[in-house]
Amino acid sequence: MKLVSFEIERFRNILNSGEIPVDGSITCLIGKNESGKTNLLHALHAIRPAPIDRKFEAQQYPRSLLKGDQRSGAYGKAQPISAVFEITSDELEELESVFGKFVLSSREWTYKINYANEVSCYIEMDEGVACRSLAARHDLDVEESTLENLLKALDGITGFSESDDNGVTRSTEQAKRARVALSEAKNLYPVSVEASIFEHLKGLVPTFFYFDDYSELKGRTEIGPLIEALRNGTEATLGPDQRTALSLLQLGYASDALVNRNYETRSSEMEAIAADLTQMVQSYWHQNSYLRLAIDIESEEFEEDGNTRVRRFLQLRVEDSRHFFTNNLDVRSSGFRWFVSFLAAFSDFSQSPVVILLDEPALSLHARAQKDFLDFMERVLGDRHQVIYTTHSPFMIDPEYLNRVRVVEDLGPNEGTVVRTQLKSRDPDSLSPLHGALGFDIVQNIFDGPDNLVIEDLSDFTYLTVMSEVLRGEGRTTLSDRWRILPAGSAGNIPAAIALMGQELDVTVVIDGGNKPSAKLLALANEGLLDTSRIILLGKLLGLKQAEIEDVFDSHDYLNLYNGAMSSAVTLTALGRSSETIVSRISNKVGDFNRNAPSNWLLTNRATVPLTFSRVTLQRFEDLIVAINATLTTPLEESEPEK
Repeated sequence: MKLVSFEIERFRNILNSGEIPVDGSITCLIGKNESGKTNLLHALHAIRPAPIDRKFEAQQYPRSLLKGDQRSGAYGKAQPISAVFEITSDELEELESVFGKFVLSSREWTYKINYANEVSCYIEMDEGVACRSLAARHDLDVEESTLENLLKALDGITGFSESDDNGVTRSTEQAKRARVALSEAKNLYPVSVEASIFEHLKGLVPTFFYFDDYSELKGRTEIGPLIEALRNGTEATLGPDQRTALSLLQLGYASDALVNRNYETRSSEMEAIAADLTQMVQSYWHQNSYLRLAIDIESEEFEEDGNTRVRRFLQLRVEDSRHFFTNNLDVRSSGFRWFVSFLAAFSDFSQSPVVILLDEPALSLHARAQKDFLDFMERVLGDRHQVIYTTHSPFMIDPEYLNRVRVVEDLGPNEGTVVRTQLKSRDPDSLSPLHGALGFDIVQNIFDGPDNLVIEDLSDFTYLTVMSEVLRGEGRTTLSDRWRILPAGSAGNIPAAIALMGQELDVTVVIDGGNKPSAKLLALANEGLLDTSRIILLGKLLGLKQAEIEDVFDSHDYLNLYNGAMSSAVTLTALGRSSETIVSRISNKVGDFNRNAPSNWLLTNRATVPLTFSRVTLQRFEDLIVAINATLTTPLEESEPEK
């Protein structure tokens, strides 16, 4: 069973999130603090929660709406979580063996929960198929399309009789089969066909495993309450850190051996658990390969009612073989504690498919360790399970899979939290992790070769790369694959970026402006860090006094990008005639705007929007790309044609 999408309404600060598509492997939710990312995970977790129970309560209803909705009846109708699932081929085959082939009109179905924690569903199904299938299994020629009519028809057939050679009246074979079929129909469909199919599908819904910082292991945990909860089935009463400790113990199939009076029995159990966890940690933790987990039982005597009693505590220690010492898990780095805790907690659910909900995972890890955990999610978790995680760290976003990113934004009390699949936001700060991830990826790759193209910001990067692909589709000149493109962040940062790269790397610069380089760029040229022939001025290229990357577009084409991104309808006529850049003309008319928004909109709609571009736009971008490629230190190889 796969989660396809979900929608949340009237839950905390979420009035209606809109439909949120879920990737079949990994989905990333980005957004500012307090935007509602955690609330999304909490609502999802309530579908089939683990390791704790989670229910919807009236206090989670948006306070400004609660009383009014209770009076109007809207409260009773609200469904804080609605999730669409898709059943697999194997699951479909099993279901059809019970209810009939082609009983479902679609593999997708909807699971809903209201504030009374009652579940309901929407299933596209053919009741007639189920009825006819049941009758056919008993070799009965009954063609009813509803359960009610099927039961009536079967009941009528049960009365069929015939006389034997001795004149004794007996039920016909058909009547006997009808009685069996009638009994099966009542047992299989006690309420309705849809209800029975729903009960079947509910059993296939995956567990939702939730993990956050509150679930971190403690270095010292009392064992008694853990064993008692395990015996009594009351694990949900434990605290988050206790539940993680219990999951750790269950690596060794936790039993009374943990509190056995015999030291060897206890010790062997602990060593087995420690070895298992250490192996997992060493497989995925690359920051320090010298660490080993050691688990022991500490006994503590106390007096109660005049008797001496013993408490036993789980002690988690970390051995560093490089420095020959051990210390308690509590004094290790927060990143290491988080990683060990997650592996311990997840071990209890790793054998069967689950939907993993991670709230700000690996936030305390070093950037390199976050990348390791991202790889761990990709190779280990995402290969078997669906993962949905929240983050505002650029190191926890994989630039290769931007299609998995969803933007979470709180639009205030009237609209609440919304989630966008398009990489845009009213507040540019919401996208800052994405910008950081892209920038980090570019910087990581920039030193791979000598051909480095420095541009001003991310919008320049988007326009150049997208338009290069558009030109490729037209059979025209594209950016050479040899370029490593670095957005410096602004024109002011370009000299610093070039100085950082040093003399050993060749650099071409594309910069806004007129016909002359800035004094700082000329100073770099005088120091031998930059060849003036590799400075491409957009104003000079376009024959304008001043030009920016947006001016490479025909004015009509760029205005269409702006209007699409801003949902506006500004016209060139409204802007008037001016020799200023197109961005300045728009700003003079409507005020300052986020220049990344039109480029993000083009990136999101790159399959359709470029089809409307004029020949002027295509020619200007081709001229720019030809000029950029011409500055390569060695000419393009014959095996790498420009066209």
